[in-house]
Amino acid sequence: MSIKPSKVGIVGAGNVGAAIANALVLLSKSVTVVLFDRNLSKAEGQAWDINDAIPLLEEMDVIPSNRYEDLADSDIIVVTVGATPTPRQSRLDVLGANAAILRPIVRELDRVAPDAIVILVSNPVDILTRIAIKTSTRSEHLIFGSGTVLDTARLQYQLGKRLNVDKNDVHVQVIGEHGDSEFPVWSNAAIGMIPLTEFPLPKGTSLEQIQIELADVTRDRGKAIMQRKGHTSYGIATSVAQLVDAILRDEKRMFTVSVKASPSYGVGDEVVLGLPCIISKHGIESRLVLPRNAVEQHLLEVSAAKLNHAYKLLSEAQRQEKTFNTQLIAS
Repeated sequence: MSIKPSKVGIVGAGNVGAAIANALVLLSKSVTVVLFDRNLSKAEGQAWDINDAIPLLEEMDVIPSNRYEDLADSDIIVVTVGATPTPRQSRLDVLGANAAILRPIVRELDRVAPDAIVILVSNPVDILTRIAIKTSTRSEHLIFGSGTVLDTARLQYQLGKRLNVDKNDVHVQVIGEHGDSEFPVWSNAAIGMIPLTEFPLPKGTSLEQIQIELADVTRDRGKAIMQRKGHTSYGIATSVAQLVDAILRDEKRMFTVSVKASPSYGVGDEVVLGLPCIISKHGIESRLVLPRNAVEQHLLEVSAAKLNHAYKLLSEAQRQEKTFNTQLIAS
């Protein structure tokens, strides 16, 4: 299926935003990419550098901008702005700063591109997606976060290597927070049509050993990268490019993105976390309910409670700040 003429906006020309723009060019996932940043010079430098690759690839346009109006008529807008946690911080440690940055951006996107699908990438992605949904006037199915798409890809690839099978035949999902409380749903993992519990393992290994090792690698990989280079960019960029492709091609593919949990998960209908959905030209085509055992249900509840707690702490801090400012003005 060919890609229709398309326009993808990227808000933020930092490491992640530029890497996403570059991935879209290298993989020929769009026709026009608008790289937006408040610092026009930065956006220009990144865009011009990426544009230098286009003569060697398929024809595309990468346009630098610091005007929200240039994002009008975008099919998709990817939001990457915000503080990056240091190697000693968790993603939740930058929540307050990034929430303050995000809200006015969402309002501007509502103004200039109300029909675009918005993909949140900034961390902590699950809570920021919840904030974006609450702030925005667009339909909820048009807003989601990158969730555990990259985490799931990591796990599927590493499990395929361990079992010596193609990663495309590995079916296992990582769900929950994109962070320390995420977890693989091993109970319904399969290789092709064969349950993982019945698949032959390499000699000298046990299924429990493989599961523990790969869950740790999947969860801690981002931290390991940040400790060495200060940020992550290429993996998430390719993940987002795949999401963009699925939307533009209306592929109706399943991804574990950040969305409000279906009531069937039993964790409340406001919390946002990585869960399987069908992605199409409509954004969230449908939210799927992943079968899980009692242990996995407990882990999901723990992850949801952690995200809910952080969201409520932020809301309370903002309420107190607003009250203080009101009293200060009155005095």
